Amino acid sequence: MKKLSLMFAAAAALMGSTAARAAQPAYTANPDVLWMGNFEDGAASLSGHCSDGQNGFCRQQLVRPEQMQIVQDPVNEGRYAARFEVKYGDVMSGYSDERALLTPPSTLWEDEGSERWYRWQVLWPTDYVGDYPKWDELGTPARSPAGWVVEWHHDANGAVENGSAPLYFGANNSNIKMCLVDQATSTCRENLDLAPLQRGHWHDFVMHAKWSSDPSVGFLEIWIDGKNVLPKHMAANKYPGMRNYMEAGLYRNGHIGDPNLRNADGSYVYGNDGAPGVVYLDGFIVGRTQESVLGAQTPPAAPGAPAPSGGSGSVGTSQSGAGLDQAGGGCSSGGMQQIWLALPLFGLFALRRRRAAKA
Repeated sequence: MKKLSLMFAAAAALMGSTAARAAQPAYTANPDVLWMGNFEDGAASLSGHCSDGQNGFCRQQLVRPEQMQIVQDPVNEGRYAARFEVKYGDVMSGYSDERALLTPPSTLWEDEGSERWYRWQVLWPTDYVGDYPKWDELGTPARSPAGWVVEWHHDANGAVENGSAPLYFGANNSNIKMCLVDQATSTCRENLDLAPLQRGHWHDFVMHAKWSSDPSVGFLEIWIDGKNVLPKHMAANKYPGMRNYMEAGLYRNGHIGDPNLRNADGSYVYGNDGAPGVVYLDGFIVGRTQESVLGAQTPPAAPGAPAPSGGSGSVGTSQSGAGLDQAGGGCSSGGMQQIWLALPLFGLFALRRRRAAKA
């Protein structure tokens, strides 16, 4: 009986270790992944990756080093995410408005007719302020957006870029927003509510885009947290004769936070601290197919795993689902696999019992 107990214990240990291994997802390289910007190289992820085939970002747009920080908490996937901050005065020389932005390699500049899949995650913190009084319409209900976090800007192919970018994503106090811009007026010709905003939650974005200045050709499809919030939407999403390129971070009107602006009663419009705004981004992927962006992210770090050198802080886990509009469930073959793995142990025990009986 003692031998039998030991054999069952060994089988249980084998099944337990097999289950533990099976719980670790396998992430294989997908040739349809064109680029990844997941911050897993730490601070080195933020700039210098400008050549064809390189992952990571090429260029930073910031005034203060504190505007972009690599963090270990919160994170959505892997070990690192990026924190972006802007406040009054964060205006780069030669640029408009307050910004803390990253741009990827030029291989991601999109031409007319280019079709791509994109994925990224955004966390708006619990104290996020979604809009502010409009600086030139004080005393009215008019509000300015608190900032855009991902945009597709226009590249004039060497000429001067004028006006607003063709496409923006951001959030106000209650909803995640998308703005398609009218090139002539630099205002939103379509200002869409995509999904309710959940502060403190990693929202997982998947976008399928065909870039075109022709509204009968260009389209966008968008999922947030696995739900199709924008079915195939035909629209011009780039400007004629120009290319689109992605920018990520935080971008807002340059007047927000101005401590010199006062209300009629003398109180500060935006306070006197520059009205700092913060967002977190993670997990950027660009690919040719839906499958390439859904299956290529870095798995979260195992609980208790040591942090890499040079970092500190806790490691978060993913709160976003990889599937698109698919209900959970399904069967697992893990139990049967464990039984088959245990059978040789029971066979060995039976053989020893037979030999002992003959003796």
